[in-house]
Amino acid sequence: MYGKAAICLALAIVFLVSCSIYIGNVDIRSYFFSLQSAQRSICATDRPLWVYMYDLPRKFNVAMMGRRYAEEAGPVTRENLPLWPANGGVRRQHSVEYWLMASLLYDGEGGEERGAVRVSDPETADAFFVPFFSSLSVNTHGHNMTDPETEVDRQLQAELVEFLRQSKYYQRSGGRDHVIPMTHPNAFRFHRQQLNASILIVVDFGRYPRNMSTLSKDVVSPYVHVVESFTDDDPLDPYENRTTLLFFRGNTVRKDEGKIRVKLAKILKGIADVHYEKSAATPSNIKCLQRECACRNSVCILQGTLHHLADYSMRS
Repeated sequence: MYGKAAICLALAIVFLVSCSIYIGNVDIRSYFFSLQSAQRSICATDRPLWVYMYDLPRKFNVAMMGRRYAEEAGPVTRENLPLWPANGGVRRQHSVEYWLMASLLYDGEGGEERGAVRVSDPETADAFFVPFFSSLSVNTHGHNMTDPETEVDRQLQAELVEFLRQSKYYQRSGGRDHVIPMTHPNAFRFHRQQLNASILIVVDFGRYPRNMSTLSKDVVSPYVHVVESFTDDDPLDPYENRTTLLFFRGNTVRKDEGKIRVKLAKILKGIADVHYEKSAATPSNIKCLQRECACRNSVCILQGTLHHLADYSMRS
């Protein structure tokens, strides 16, 4: 049962996350209504995947989005879930954990079919979602990894591990039917090895050993875009006027000394319709990239994408 649940949940999550790439400040109800009404169930069953989402204390998720959300009482619901901030900056790259929680809080509208729905009875669940914003915790509690607040991130991880160990449903499967988002490369870095049996939501395997995170059990999600999408294409022939095949501006020396990106730079050098440039994901560079992509009328490849594609191919 666990294998089937994992496969179905992986497909459902990949669909939901992929559709969330372009999302910023949106109304959760209107977004998921349009999303689900256009998509039939993706599991090969006569019903959607039933997912139980733990009601964790707010300090594990929305409290990190602002002090006023920490002061509210009661569980997070569709009505009180805060909108992702428009000024989220680079943190938005790793906000998949937020959109997954939002998708499960949305309870459907008008009987449309959904790939995965939240259930209130854990005994009926096919899989279990753990709504810990581990990536936001890295960015909020000691982003530089040497700040005193890093200890807050460590404590949250320790408390969550203890919580799961006391859950009879986690014990029942050894965590194999539990889904935990860890999209920031340093997310859950203090205790991640203790949860390596679970289905992890990652964006790459750069800092994970092979015995912990693999394509055989985990779900690879895309970054959520921090650069606005190009929308001025000719709707009849969207690629006819594009003069650049591939555009990359990002850090070329990271993860294993950048060996993948350096190799790609050599392969792509001299190709007329390819722009490959070393840069960093600063707010000013992101704004510049938005303008340049529009001027070049190109397909934009954001920082990280090329490395991740190569990383996945080596793991498969």
